[in-house]
Amino acid sequence: MRAAILILLLNFFVTQAHSQQVIKDKEKLERFQFEGGLFIPQGNLKSKIGVSQQYSFWYRTKVDHDDMMDFGFSLIFPRVNESFVYTGKDSVFNVKAKGLGVMLGCRMNKEYPIRVFTKKLNLEWSSTFGASFFSFEDKENPEDTGGYYADPNGTKSYHIDTNTKSLSALYMAQGVGITSNGVGIHLDYNFIPYSWFTKRIDNDFGKSSLSMVVNYKF
Repeated sequence: MRAAILILLLNFFVTQAHSQQVIKDKEKLERFQFEGGLFIPQGNLKSKIGVSQQYSFWYRTKVDHDDMMDFGFSLIFPRVNESFVYTGKDSVFNVKAKGLGVMLGCRMNKEYPIRVFTKKLNLEWSSTFGASFFSFEDKENPEDTGGYYADPNGTKSYHIDTNTKSLSALYMAQGVGITSNGVGIHLDYNFIPYSWFTKRIDNDFGKSSLSMVVNYKF
């Protein structure tokens, strides 16, 4: 039921975005946005990963008036903390985060031009919906040699560790940011209920995190 509610919200969000006519504004629109900063787990999620690096890229389109729609992704390089319990088909495993975390989404932004003394700033209020993926050790399947590759001369071999699994979930985020001359800061609260979408992890896995980033628009 909870997963169905999230799916309905996501569908409503996308439908509303596409129902609005895209505005071709005469003013220059900074269509690309790069963000770099910290992914800060909250609650029970802090036991799985620590404060980690996060990098994001967004493509922006303008919809009605001061409304903007961004499409993009975030990469999270998790700092591994403690293990967590994962229930496999036949056994229970203690596993740890491994590899990259990925978040894909669309973000609706509302801009509010403000002025502080003589400085012109843009205050942004954002709502994001999307999908998130959390990678971890795959102890259910034994390591094989599928990740080993040799160079053409056969003198060296390289190992690409593909022995991972991932959790997936729909997520929502609410955030606020402030920008001046294309450079700004942004803070998001992320709600990522992985345990709603699988029975293989505990219900208290953790659902909340913060993203605190510096962004550059161009």
